[in-house]
Amino acid sequence: MKKKGKIAVGLALAATLLLSACASDAQRIDEEVIVRESEPATFTGCVAGCTCSGCICCGTNDMVSVAEPVETTPETETIPEETTTQVQTQPPVNDEPDDDKKVSEFSEGELAARREQQANFAKARDSLYGASDSLDKTEKINQLDRQILANNAYDFSDKTVVFIGDSITEGITSSVDQNGNYISYVTYVNSYLHFGNVLNHGKGGRMFSAYGGEELSLAMNFGNVTNNSADVIVVFAGVNDYLCVAENKRFGSVTDTLTTGNYCGSVRYFMSQLKDYYGDREIFFVTMYDINRTSNSTYVDFDGQPTLGDFMDAEKKLAKEFGFHVIDLYDTGFMDCSSKEASNYFLSDGLHPKDNGSIFLGDHIAAELSLYFGQKEGN
Repeated sequence: MKKKGKIAVGLALAATLLLSACASDAQRIDEEVIVRESEPATFTGCVAGCTCSGCICCGTNDMVSVAEPVETTPETETIPEETTTQVQTQPPVNDEPDDDKKVSEFSEGELAARREQQANFAKARDSLYGASDSLDKTEKINQLDRQILANNAYDFSDKTVVFIGDSITEGITSSVDQNGNYISYVTYVNSYLHFGNVLNHGKGGRMFSAYGGEELSLAMNFGNVTNNSADVIVVFAGVNDYLCVAENKRFGSVTDTLTTGNYCGSVRYFMSQLKDYYGDREIFFVTMYDINRTSNSTYVDFDGQPTLGDFMDAEKKLAKEFGFHVIDLYDTGFMDCSSKEASNYFLSDGLHPKDNGSIFLGDHIAAELSLYFGQKEGN
C-alpha cells in the first residue's frame, strides 16, 4: 500500500523553492518528429499462437503490435562478454543551466553550493510523495526534478552507463530521431547528464523469468544484456513478468534461495549474477509506475492474484538484500497511470510511454542519478 501523509509544510517549501529558482523550464522535444511505422510482430513465448505488442505476452487489451529488432550478440563465455548495442543520440532539447560552464569546470565552492541547492529541492520533492497520486502530483515532482538537474554537481563525461530493460527502455512507442533511433527515457537521461558512453539494452518482451522464452529472460540471458565496461547499470523491468499469461505460473518467495523457476527466484538469480560480475559498479533498479492493467494467470503457489505492487515489492526487497539502489516509481506514486487522465497524458496504450511519459521518466531517473552521485562526491 502506498504511503500517505501530511504534506502542507512540504508543499509550501516546494512552492518557495520553485518560485525562487533561477533555472527556466526545460525545452520540450519538437512535436514535429518522424514516427516509425510499425509492423505486426508475432510473440510465441507464453501461449501458442499469441500475437502481442512485442512487449508482453497475452492477456492485455488495446496493445499495438510493433516489429522488434533482433538481438544477435551470443553469450559465448562464462564471464559476460561485451555486447554491441545501439547508442542513443540526443534529442533536440537543451536543459543545461544558463551558464556555459561544464560541471568539470566548476570550483569546489560552486559544486558545494550546487549540492546544497540539490538537497533543498530533494527535500521539497520528498514531501510531495505522500500526496494523493495524480497527474498534478507528478507534474510538481517533475518541476523539482528539473531544478535538481539544473544544479547538477557531478561530471558523468567519463562514465559508461548501461540501461537494461524491456520495450519501455527500448522506447518502441516513442518518436524516433533523424537517424531512426527510438527516443526513449534513456535519451532524456543522457541529454541532462552527458555520459561518456550510453548503451541501451532494452528489448521488447524482456522479463526476469523465462515465461517468454530463455532469450527474453534477463536471468537466463545475462551475458547478452550486460556490458563489461559499464560504470553504472540501470535496470527497469518486471512489468512483463506481472502481465504475462502462462499456465501454472509461479510467484515464489523472496526468502527462497534454491529455485529460479518463479518470479522471485528469477529476480534473485539475475541480481546474484550482477553482484558476482559487477559488484564494484553502481547498480540501480527502477520499479514500474502504476498502471490500470491486471493479469489473470493461474498461480500454483499464490492465494489469488498477486498485484503489480507485490511484484515491485519483491524486487525492492531483493535489491536491498544485494545492496543495490532503488529508484521507486510505484510506491512514491510518480507517474501513476492508474487514472484515465494520467494514462492518456503519459502513455500511448495504457502501458508504454508516449513522448510526454519518456520525458518525465528521463527527468526523474536523471535527477535520481545526479542526486546520488553529487551527494556521494560531496561526502
